[in-house]
Formats: sequence, structure tokens, C-alpha cells
Amino acid sequence: MTTRPLVVLLVEDDDAIREISAMILEGEGHTVHTAPNGDEAERWLENGTADVLFTDVRMPGTVSGQELATRHADMRVLVASGEMREQHDWLLPRMEYLAKPYDRKSLLAAVARLAN
Repeated sequence: MTTRPLVVLLVEDDDAIREISAMILEGEGHTVHTAPNGDEAERWLENGTADVLFTDVRMPGTVSGQELATRHADMRVLVASGEMREQHDWLLPRMEYLAKPYDRKSLLAAVARLAN
């Protein structure tokens, strides 16, 4: 699934998931910046800009994925969680949701939906 190249801020505390997801996105030509938690993502966003914020919901630190997503709802937001979408009533209709575990195809499809 090909979309125009995007700048993605990927926020995920699981090192393996973060690395694999970044590799998948970079393999499609996207530029990926990574952060292991919401605190580091907020620091990156002070000076950096991204087309897509891709964040896990549950992470250590003072800024949760939910807080990160709602603070930056003006961006295109992709939220990943091992919980059902219905458990996240704070999700806005324009936010994409990706159930964990996800595969390459579902990740790229979600990013493509955000790109349009």
C-alpha cells in the first residue's frame, strides 16, 4: 500500500515493537522518529514536526498515550492498543485505531487512511 512519504513520530515503550514498526514504515519510504514514552515524545515535539503521531496507549512515564493523542489531536493520530477500541471512549472519530498485535498490512493500511 503506497502513500506519499510521511514524517511519523512513533511512540512505543516496547523496544521490539518500536523497532519493527519503524522498519516497516521506513521500508515504505516514510521518515520515522521514535520515542520510548510520552515524555520523550513531548520533548521531541517542542522542536520537531510530524505528519502522523503513532502512539501506544499504555506507557510508563508522566504522559500517557491517551494524553499525548488528545493533546495533539490537531495532528493525524494513530493509536495502538491491546485493548478493544470500545474501551477507549476518548478516541476522536478522525483518529485511527490499530489493535495489537498488528501486522505489516494493517499498520500500512492505517497509515494510508490517515494520509488521505
